[in-house]
Amino acid sequence: MRRRAELALLSAVIAAIGVWAFHDRLRPVAWAVRGALELIALPDVPASAPSAPPTHVAHAGGALRGMHYTNALDALEQNYALGARWFEIDLLRTADGTFWAVHDWREAHERLGLPLDGRGFGLPRQQPPGALFRVPPIEEALAWFAAHPEARLITDTKEDNAALLRRLASEPPGLRARIHPQIYRIGEYAQARAGGFGAPIFTTYRSHYPWWILRRFVRGHPLLAVTVTRGEAHDACEALCGNVPLLTHTVNDPSEAAALVRAGIAGIYTDELLP
Repeated sequence: MRRRAELALLSAVIAAIGVWAFHDRLRPVAWAVRGALELIALPDVPASAPSAPPTHVAHAGGALRGMHYTNALDALEQNYALGARWFEIDLLRTADGTFWAVHDWREAHERLGLPLDGRGFGLPRQQPPGALFRVPPIEEALAWFAAHPEARLITDTKEDNAALLRRLASEPPGLRARIHPQIYRIGEYAQARAGGFGAPIFTTYRSHYPWWILRRFVRGHPLLAVTVTRGEAHDACEALCGNVPLLTHTVNDPSEAAALVRAGIAGIYTDELLP
């Protein structure tokens, strides 16, 4: 009995070492299988009306007095006045489940003196006065978009995207039509389409689907665009250009932006290169 237990333990250790050793080789297979299963499970969704993708997206609201990643209402107001109409906003939850326009709680703590709780969640209701800018709750950010009918919101979250989509689905239809949710998994597509939002954007930075899976996805499921990293731009264009518009992030160099457009990229997320 003891011998059998030792052999079972040894086999488990060897298997674990094997998985670790071949992790990089197995990961593409795992993502291909996952993507294929998600595609099979997707319900049929009526095609949405085509919409032109943006050429410039104000990344995290765009730069504010030389600062990036602020997501501040002041940044929205400033860059809207400069001519920006598409804004990507980061949204994170606090411990009580409410969403706030912030990129990272620890970053906000170090940058603004915003206090954190014991688990690292921000305590934005205790924001110190006199900070460089203020972290707004999602209600204030949405109110700003409601008051600026030409502005469009692209969401981004490191949290539970399904929870964010449920929260946004409670907004009035006219506002929801100007919210373009970023989705991170193929399986999120149905919820993004069912919420009455503008056409969703699939962004690649939180997944590792092979390009052939994404090509099958975009051919059968209308999207506003696919957003890729700068490092992925060349391969993405080879695989997807002609099937779906491509956006890339984050680009602040004019010559790089021009080269990406020549390569087939439809638009960029940018802090600085706004109209």
